[in-house]
Amino acid sequence: MDFIVRQQQSADTACAYLGTEPSDIRGDLEALDQHWTETVRVAVSDTGRIIGAAVIEWDEGLDRSWVHGPWVGEGEWRSVSPALLEAVTTQAPVGRHEMYASVDHGEMAWLASHCGWRSGEANFEYARTSSVPTGDIDPAIRPAVLADEAAIRELHDQEFPGTYARAAELVSPDGPYSTLVIAPEGKVLGYVAFQLQGESTLYLDFIAVHTDARRAGIGVTLIDGAQQSSGRERVVLTVDEHRPEARAFYASLGFELEAATRPYRMSPSTSSMG
Repeated sequence: MDFIVRQQQSADTACAYLGTEPSDIRGDLEALDQHWTETVRVAVSDTGRIIGAAVIEWDEGLDRSWVHGPWVGEGEWRSVSPALLEAVTTQAPVGRHEMYASVDHGEMAWLASHCGWRSGEANFEYARTSSVPTGDIDPAIRPAVLADEAAIRELHDQEFPGTYARAAELVSPDGPYSTLVIAPEGKVLGYVAFQLQGESTLYLDFIAVHTDARRAGIGVTLIDGAQQSSGRERVVLTVDEHRPEARAFYASLGFELEAATRPYRMSPSTSSMG
């Protein structure tokens, strides 16, 4: 754990799935679907010193895994990281894998290319700290219920095809997401799904508005609703590279760019480990 925490302190060596604060890193690893101590694999030097580590979690329903790391000490990356990557991915009973790092992590880009993984589009992380909107939540906003799944799925699959969470998870009462819909006159025009991070942050996982209802302030209303219902002043979200209009929209609301990251993916058709 200490080795992982040290590597997470720099964008040049960090995995983008985890934060940089030791307590957050520990909490995130403890919360993985498969406990990190069961999947972690380490590389050690001839003297027994840890020089590399990697962790993995997976979802068989999505047929996807997420590699946390690899983390490798200075000067050891190209001799150690390919074996670490293979060691963790062979544990997962799924066909698709993903790892995620800062665009500044040049060695991760090398590892992906070396092992035949595809480079995905960059993700831009935006954050804003502002007072929680006062007053009552817009009456058209309400918590999502199971009956909303079909309407949310239509928006979700169109706006975020192949993403890490399904519409069913967004409305599940036992799931990790809190989801609000805006439905004047009973028709769902948009939704926002979010999670709480740490003690002060609201993370907006997904927000989508029906095409015919855009440019009417619904996106702002949903963000305000999520902030009001959570009581959090700091709001964080990510935007994909191919959505410049969304980036401009969030910038207009006072969100500032904090990080740029890139996913790397492998499926049976792209694998060439070795």
